[in-house]
Amino acid sequence: MASLTLIGLGISDEKGVPLSGLERMKGARTLFAELFTSVLSEGSLERLSAIVGKDIRVLTREEVEEHDIILSTLESGKDVCFLVAGDPLTATTHQDLRLRALKAGHAVDIINSASIYVAAAGLAGLQHYKFGRTTTIPFPEGDYLPTSPLEIISENLKRGLHTLVLLDIQAHMDRYMRASEGCKVLLEMARRAGGDELGPSTMMVSVQRAGRPDWNVVYGTISFLMDMDLGPPPHCLIIPGKLHFMEEEMLDLFKVGDLK
Repeated sequence: MASLTLIGLGISDEKGVPLSGLERMKGARTLFAELFTSVLSEGSLERLSAIVGKDIRVLTREEVEEHDIILSTLESGKDVCFLVAGDPLTATTHQDLRLRALKAGHAVDIINSASIYVAAAGLAGLQHYKFGRTTTIPFPEGDYLPTSPLEIISENLKRGLHTLVLLDIQAHMDRYMRASEGCKVLLEMARRAGGDELGPSTMMVSVQRAGRPDWNVVYGTISFLMDMDLGPPPHCLIIPGKLHFMEEEMLDLFKVGDLK
């Protein structure tokens, strides 16, 4: 049977790929990639293709989740490397692919890489083990705006835990939510839910372009961050829970607005 290797590309560009991942790509018959769960610097896959000397076919979400293109390639006897921005097993989609390949009798190997789940907390100076459930803010669709992310944030705050808030990506439309828009959506969720756990004065951390040379962290109120131009994506947000004194000292370095 053929083998499937899921390879993390890291959170920046082709330079974040582990050396073991490069070696595996050079030995595989077929290279697939997806960029609908995260985003890399422009041109990263093209440069990576030149490094390994092979074409990389980028798949859509539907091709990964519904059309079984990867499994059918494995069934034809070709070893496959599936390249994923970030770490390859943080998305349910990739765990599902892993299970389907194993059930079909194929060998599956994993080559891990950097993930926003670790990088964002570290850059902000927050302790990883003090994070609760992660949530994602979706782009509003007409009048539809689920408030479930707010429920996760509220539960984490009640327990004194930090919340990593990922921002929606619609790669097929070249649309990536920025921190300012995420703050506006959060306030609208709070208005609709009628709770008081989150409001304009709530302190937020925004992490921009983690893993890249121009990475940045800012710390301020939602009302201040929602009016800031924090540069190009990717962005993510963190809502701090109960802070350790060292966490407070680190966040002080990133304060903006009247708090500075």
